[in-house]
Amino acid sequence: MQTRSFLISILAIASTTLTGCAAYSVASVGSYVVTGKSLGDHAGSKVTGGDCNLIMNTYNNKYVCEMPVVYNRNGI
Repeated sequence: MQTRSFLISILAIASTTLTGCAAYSVASVGSYVVTGKSLGDHAGSKVTGGDCNLIMNTYNNKYVCEMPVVYNRNGI
């Protein structure tokens, strides 16, 4: 756990000294280390309402954004 918090603090320091695309890349890598999803995956999940994870879903031969299954139980 200490190595993860150390890595997060290093990424936070690095992201404040970087500008432009480099800061986004550092933030995206930091997000991936902590949550397993990049910033683009989080944005895609928020927009679609599904579980978007480009790397793991591609590796497991799934769609990039897995949509939740919703059953119609109203009997009509």
